[in-house]
Amino acid sequence: MNRPRNRQPRPPRQNQRGPPRGPGGHPATPQQAAGTVPTVQQVVAGASVFIVLKDDQPTGEETKGVVQDILTRGNHPRGIKVRLSDGQVGRVQRMAPAGSVPAPAGSVPAPAAASSSRFSNRYTDVRYDDEFPEGPPPRSLVDFMPELRSPPRTAGDAAGDAPAVKCPFCEEFEGDEVAVTHHIDQKHLS
Repeated sequence: MNRPRNRQPRPPRQNQRGPPRGPGGHPATPQQAAGTVPTVQQVVAGASVFIVLKDDQPTGEETKGVVQDILTRGNHPRGIKVRLSDGQVGRVQRMAPAGSVPAPAGSVPAPAAASSSRFSNRYTDVRYDDEFPEGPPPRSLVDFMPELRSPPRTAGDAAGDAPAVKCPFCEEFEGDEVAVTHHIDQKHLS
């Protein structure tokens, strides 16, 4: 049975993904509205941040704290999900000034280099390796070119490798086949 198709216009689809909306349909926080939530390079363990808890998402109320664990793998438009040192979990909305959030007792602050390093969680700093405590050993170009390490050839060695040939035109020039060919091209055939 053939039914006629519904040809009525449909309203345009609303963007299903986007910043969380608070009461009245506006973004919950100004950072979400501007799209300036901190990135994974900025949010590291030990950083002072302001987060929005799950229960506070409709109102956008922020909670101060120090990051203990990062729970999101990459950047997120609504903020990176973290666990604070007091156990609360929420999404980071903005960074707090370094001294504004007191560190909890018994916590170890993150090293200064780790907060500015992009690879702080995955890689170690080679400058802290103990393999060369006084620096790398001295090297020269010869260390990277093995053919230069062999003893230099002498005239006797060269004569043993390729037989000497005389120029067939002038009978004065003598050398290997390549040298004699070049001599003939330059002196006799040009």
